[in-house]
Amino acid sequence: MSDSSELILKSINSALKSKKLYPPGHPAIAAPVNKTFQLISDELKALNNIAIGILHETLTFEDTLIQDGDKLYPDVLQYMADKNVDAIIFERGATVKELTAVFDILAGQPVQGKELQRELHTKGVTHITLKSVPMGKRNVLEIYNGAVEVVKNVMGEVRMGKIPRSEPIKTIVDEITETVFSDQNAILGLTMIKNYDNYLYNHSVNVSIMALALGRAMGLPKDDLHAVGVAALLHDVGKTGVAENIIRKPGGLSSEEWEKIKEHPLLGSNIAKRMNGLDETIGRLIYEHHIKYDHSGYPQTTSSLHPLSQLITISDAYDALTTLRVYQQPHSPVEAIKVMNNFSGRHFNPDTLKAFINMIGVYPVGTMVRLTTNEVGIVTKLNAEKQESPVVKILYDAEGVIVENPFELDLSTTDKEIVSTVNPATTSTDLGSFFEKEAAQAV
Repeated sequence: MSDSSELILKSINSALKSKKLYPPGHPAIAAPVNKTFQLISDELKALNNIAIGILHETLTFEDTLIQDGDKLYPDVLQYMADKNVDAIIFERGATVKELTAVFDILAGQPVQGKELQRELHTKGVTHITLKSVPMGKRNVLEIYNGAVEVVKNVMGEVRMGKIPRSEPIKTIVDEITETVFSDQNAILGLTMIKNYDNYLYNHSVNVSIMALALGRAMGLPKDDLHAVGVAALLHDVGKTGVAENIIRKPGGLSSEEWEKIKEHPLLGSNIAKRMNGLDETIGRLIYEHHIKYDHSGYPQTTSSLHPLSQLITISDAYDALTTLRVYQQPHSPVEAIKVMNNFSGRHFNPDTLKAFINMIGVYPVGTMVRLTTNEVGIVTKLNAEKQESPVVKILYDAEGVIVENPFELDLSTTDKEIVSTVNPATTSTDLGSFFEKEAAQAV
């Protein structure tokens, strides 16, 4: 273990220990926190993030197992175990305020799982992650597939004339929200699943994931975030009231058919309003998701729009643009962002769109790229401080041959650069299958 990592662990242990020994506000608490901040900031000058974890009850610093960690840093292990935290990840840009908040949470009341993530959100912590895997928690792929099943069941019940229960919807949105906070890259990767036969269900889940990620980036309060997630998941539920042959029609729609399609926001809003336990804001967001920023779109209205409806409008447009449809070839994530930028100030609120573009990155997760070495890979993680240098999983070597053991490459730590995007259709890689496999392997 390096001297710097030893100093960081020792300082974190002192900061947590002081929480037990001194009352809030005591100078002896602030000193080790400030020292820890300085040590971590120095270390992050050369790295994008630092991870301290627990693997098989042994403390780890990055990839190094810490011998006698339970004796040397008992308070770090104890507080992580008490909160069921299996990793603390410090990202470049973390502040003293965020570090103080994290130590307060670790040494505070016994919270776990989604309550822990809400605490971080409430205290404005965005550059430090506490990865929590409670017993029995579903992995990211199970959560995604579970959300698809929830949407499928809701739409099935509506088609049978029933009013669906709201509890399964609220529960799955809570699970998605927690995953957005704890492993955003992984769940954004799964939005590349574009199952044509299940299009309506996958699309609904994808829009919910992206709207929640956008809401997180914008710092929405908990209740607003939940309303956005639920409304996004249900935004197309009104299409159950439109004949399936119209929804799936290849080619252009007649004017009568188009008028039928345009009814789905109102139909969906009315369904949501009849469901028990859903905030009335949810119905309004569903109603407005096809009304543009300049009030074009549908249904026609002169009323001011709810400030949250654009989160769903933008996420809906992005997923639609990046999906193969009967009337359109899919745009790459980078192309989709360019198309949407052209409509800033007209279809999309400029501030909300800017927040979305910052959240999704210069090369969004799921973008296939070619490097200066002619290697080809898929963007799997973003680097917040160096958006043009994401983490890429290399799938094809410089000669275009499939790599037997694909490997991740953090472009921010090499001299390799992205020279262009690649259309996945020109390769043998299916993006949805790739991210499903990635999620399954992460279990």
